[in-house]
Amino acid sequence: MRNPYEVLGVPANADMDEVKAAYRKLAKQYHPDQYANSPLRESANKKMQEINEAYDAIMDERRGGSKAKSGYSAGSGEFAHIRQLVFTGRLEEAQELLDGVPVASRS
Repeated sequence: MRNPYEVLGVPANADMDEVKAAYRKLAKQYHPDQYANSPLRESANKKMQEINEAYDAIMDERRGGSKAKSGYSAGSGEFAHIRQLVFTGRLEEAQELLDGVPVASRS
């Protein structure tokens, strides 16, 4: 994954409000519902996954989690995938995956 700050378009020293605002702006722009009947839907889904992974990586880094130590890659895709399932209305699948997350790993 490329630098998560670049993905969100914020500097590495951005405060949490700036990171969240950038995430929300991009998530709204690339949300799958915006492209329901468009040939760009698949591209938007991929971009949305990249945005989710970047946001998860930054949040984990700032909490002192493992992704910061491993170059933003370990595990970030799992929660991005769950978020994507929620965005696309596949709530039962998302819940099933969330239920599989060990209690000690939940935040």
